[in-house]
This record gives sequence, structure tokens and C-alpha cells, in this order.
Amino acid sequence: MAVNNFSSAKKPHVYELLSRLNASFARASRNLFELEKFGIFDSGMMHKIYNQTKEVQASANYHLLETMQDVEELDWARFGRAGREQRNG
Repeated sequence: MAVNNFSSAKKPHVYELLSRLNASFARASRNLFELEKFGIFDSGMMHKIYNQTKEVQASANYHLLETMQDVEELDWARFGRAGREQRNG
């Protein structure tokens, strides 16, 4: 992990991209639901694909947000330290 080299100024862009990623997963889920309505695809297979999509989304969020938690903890410590130094200095 290259968390120590990450600039806090880039966080808004990262969170925006994570939001887009989740919106894309939501779009994929909606499209699968709409495709199933045609009745030409095996219902069991459609549910399996839907569940796989949700599983990949959850896994991606878990791992990506775990890294962002590390970033946030470093910022919390850094800015907290800066605030204490400013108050005491």
C-alpha cells in the first residue's frame, strides 16, 4: 500500500470515482433485472449473475474502502497533531 505517499487533496476525486464505480454496479444490477423481464433468459442463471455482481461490488468496496480507512486514519492523526501543536505552540 502506498498510503503514505497519498495526498489528502486527492481524496475527493477518489471518493467521486468510488461513487461512480458503485453507480455502475447499480446500473448493471438494474440492467440484469430488466433483461430478466424478457423471459428468454434462465431465471436461475440471471439470479446467479445478479448475486455475483453484488458479491464483486461488496468485495471491491471492502478492499478499496479498507485502504481509504488507512488514509483517513493517517489524516486524522496528522491534522489532530497539527491542531494540538497549534493550540500548544
